[in-house]
Amino acid sequence: MMRVAEYSQALIKASFERSRLLSKRQIKSLAECRSLDEMASQLRGTAYESLLGGIKEPNAARLQYTFKEEMIRVFKKILAYSPKRIKNMLESYIRYLEVENLEILIKMKSMEASYDSILGMLHLSVDEILGLRGRFIQAAKASGVSSAIEAFRNTIYEPALSEGLKRYEETRSTRFFDFSLDRTYYDNLLNSVRLLPKADRKAALLLAGMRVDIFNIITIIRSKLLDYPPHLTFWAITKRFYLLSESQIRSMVSSGDVDSILDSIKETFYGRFLTRQRSIEETVMAFERKVDSFIMKRINEMRIAEPFSISSLLDVILRKEAEVKNLTLISSGIEFGWKPEDISRFLI
Repeated sequence: MMRVAEYSQALIKASFERSRLLSKRQIKSLAECRSLDEMASQLRGTAYESLLGGIKEPNAARLQYTFKEEMIRVFKKILAYSPKRIKNMLESYIRYLEVENLEILIKMKSMEASYDSILGMLHLSVDEILGLRGRFIQAAKASGVSSAIEAFRNTIYEPALSEGLKRYEETRSTRFFDFSLDRTYYDNLLNSVRLLPKADRKAALLLAGMRVDIFNIITIIRSKLLDYPPHLTFWAITKRFYLLSESQIRSMVSSGDVDSILDSIKETFYGRFLTRQRSIEETVMAFERKVDSFIMKRINEMRIAEPFSISSLLDVILRKEAEVKNLTLISSGIEFGWKPEDISRFLI
């Protein structure tokens, strides 16, 4: 009875947000749009309508910013009604949006972008949820990268930012901030799972663990494409794994080329999701989306088996994420002139 009472309000909100998701038929119809104006028109009467109202001449970037703002609204609603015992894990999960903000902020500061330009790129709505909005505004006003980082003292990001700043001062490259912040995010996510009630850990660990593994795999592939030396790749990935072993990770990192990495992946649990596409970029995109679909399916199964658990809230969060990923892909595809069938191949 205690879990029923804890989750009752959250499940009502989750059910409402689930009912507002776009259907597969709507997503398919959007993928067939010939212009972004047509896409925006088709989104009238959906959860996105109020946010799209102010966009007179849509482009992919403006639409995608709006899509993400709607996703953050859903996250905020779910968090507001979540039981206290699981809220830390849910907050830890959505912190990837805050990490994205930090990485954008640092890159723009390194390019000496203006205060208004920086704020225009950030999703401060997520920082309102997580309590760092004021810090981001302070950092955007700062005179340079080092001063901007001072704004995040005594936060969970301070160690990662200090590590990144040291390497930035040596190399003038912001990539080391990305490495440190990404590792911090995934380590904190895995740590948050351990603090959950036992009944909620299975679903949360599935999500967090597989996301960590996929982050490592994709980082290794991209590092090889960028011709990073092995020691730099090891620095970029996490030191914790879920369905991968340390020896499998080492085999991928030490591979001589991308084809060898793909062969190594085939020998792991994740090989079932890997299919060669026309390019390595398309291969990675298809791989990531197949893993997302697998996670969503498993979380949904857990939700049906035990509705009064974190799986019911993760289900809505993941479905909204998938919807926004699809809308982002569609809008980019339309702007780039892709054929509808090429867009549809990569929808979740």
